[in-house]
Amino acid sequence: MGYKVLVTLDLPGATEEQRSSFYDVLTTEKWAKMSNMTTAWRASFADTFNRNTAISTMQSHLKKAKNESKVKMVDYAMQLDESDVIINHI
Repeated sequence: MGYKVLVTLDLPGATEEQRSSFYDVLTTEKWAKMSNMTTAWRASFADTFNRNTAISTMQSHLKKAKNESKVKMVDYAMQLDESDVIINHI
């Protein structure tokens, strides 16, 4: 059972065009935007990824998105677990 990752991020000062470009990179890297949540994303890794490799891969994707979109700053929080991300409505 591979790691599942939940990331929330902010792109302070980003234009809509930069934000769209940033999100396009994440989508290309197989991240999924969580519906009804403006800044939450998730991704999954195969069993062959250990925790450190998953973290460094996620950070690499964020750096790639930052560089390609020309966003000046990316603030993020990341949580990894082997269980699925729980999504619900109350």
